Amino acid sequence: MSSSEFDPLSQTGKPGAVNIYCMGALVADEASRNGFLDLARSIENVLCGFLSGLPRDEQRQALRVAYEMALGGDEPAPPRLRLVYSRD
Repeated sequence: MSSSEFDPLSQTGKPGAVNIYCMGALVADEASRNGFLDLARSIENVLCGFLSGLPRDEQRQALRVAYEMALGGDEPAPPRLRLVYSRD
């Protein structure tokens, strides 16, 4: 885990619940990568409850920042073409 993984946390400008959620997500990811699957699942379950208790705006921000951290600075894949079936 490098210090660059914490950069998105400092860019939010909002200490508190969003940062705690993101740090917890990092710990869960690290636990999973190192083979501690039960610990990772436990942390994820706690984070799920923690996230559901946050206001919608903070939930959205926490998920966005955690997603950006998971990408590790890479750009997300471009949206794929979605096919829609219609019975008309």
